[in-house]
Amino acid sequence: MKIALVTTLPGLVENQRIKEEVLALGYEFELVDFSQFGFYIDDEEVDVDGVNIKADIVIVRGIFNAIKPTSIIINNLRKQGTKVFDNNLVEHKYSIDKISDLLKLALSKIPIPKTFYTRDFSEYFQAASKIGYPIVVKSVRAGKGFAVFKLDSEEALKEFVNSQVSEEKEAKSFLMQEFIDYEHDLRCLVIGEDVFTMKRIPGEGEFRANFSLGGSVELFDLSGEDRKLAIEALKTVDMSVGGVDILISKDGKHYILEVNHTAGFVGMEKATGKNIAKIWVANAIKNAK
Repeated sequence: MKIALVTTLPGLVENQRIKEEVLALGYEFELVDFSQFGFYIDDEEVDVDGVNIKADIVIVRGIFNAIKPTSIIINNLRKQGTKVFDNNLVEHKYSIDKISDLLKLALSKIPIPKTFYTRDFSEYFQAASKIGYPIVVKSVRAGKGFAVFKLDSEEALKEFVNSQVSEEKEAKSFLMQEFIDYEHDLRCLVIGEDVFTMKRIPGEGEFRANFSLGGSVELFDLSGEDRKLAIEALKTVDMSVGGVDILISKDGKHYILEVNHTAGFVGMEKATGKNIAKIWVANAIKNAK
């Protein structure tokens, strides 16, 4: 059997781990790089980046550009009888869209921080007063803690808005949330019914706890209630695999901060000592359709 991995991020260390586990199963493996997506059409023949995908199972992971045309390719593969695991990318048509995910969570009554979204920066100040300072403003399409700002006052918010306007940024690119004074910042990696959890600890002077920004991690014994919450949150955004960030506030409230569609798992492997890539690959093969 041959398994192909389609991605626009060929350098991810997780891709190498997936390759290792596919080969360990005795299967063939091919990495298909769509980072420079293009095609040539001649006499009804379509050549996509010179790649002719021939595999029994195609895994789609880490698609951050050319999502719509990639979805067309995936649908065509399925029509030809190829089994595909895309974690519902074809249905979503996005890899990072915090607005859509937060709406799905909120409409399903899953607890999230107070959140405000608008296409007009002038509405920020009234919303911030309603939410209460400090507030957090974050990009709707960035991950790993990038483009996340903690603003402690109206003056700080004015400076932020002025800087974004001067750079010709639009309000629709950001969302505003209440700042949660948390006791625990948890990353749950959900793969089907398996849940792995680590506590993220921010570096000195930093409110963001992302490991990529210098934070540290340690294993965390997730309660049954929070395990159920993480799985429910992932299912609400129509995925079987993903990262779910849970904040537990100092007053004991539990919030889903966001859901990560392309969550890394190598850090979790190091934290747990478990072969998570093997579990990830087995889930992808089982759920390919």
